[in-house]
Amino acid sequence: MISRVAAGAVLAAATVTAPALLTPHAGAAAESNISLSMTGSAMAAVNTDAVGCRQTVRAMVRNPDGSPATNGSVDFFSHLSGLSGNLVGTSRVNNGNASALWSPDRAGQHVISAIFYNDAAGVQPVAGSTVITVLPFPGACV
Repeated sequence: MISRVAAGAVLAAATVTAPALLTPHAGAAAESNISLSMTGSAMAAVNTDAVGCRQTVRAMVRNPDGSPATNGSVDFFSHLSGLSGNLVGTSRVNNGNASALWSPDRAGQHVISAIFYNDAAGVQPVAGSTVITVLPFPGACV
């Protein structure tokens, strides 16, 4: 048996390397969906910030019918090309939303992934990701 974090890291990596693996098959049952957004320094361009600047990653989780998910949790991961990913945080879903704080420690293009887990029977985990470019200007947070 593998841990949830290890399973999440594998699923997060799959969102980066093989998005087609997460595409539902024709005739598959409807499933929840997840989308991500990042907010950080007030002066930074969208999805761009500097090393050490605090970011908030937000996941919006919807049930198959489009209503906000009311239970479950989201694991957030960061992956930098050429390096293994790491767990950024875990948050319970509240009215369709979950969030975590993250401060990048390296410059480069980071893929931030989120995996939604729901404890209800028959609900499969779903994953989503977004990309943020981190610039090598430590302390340039506004």
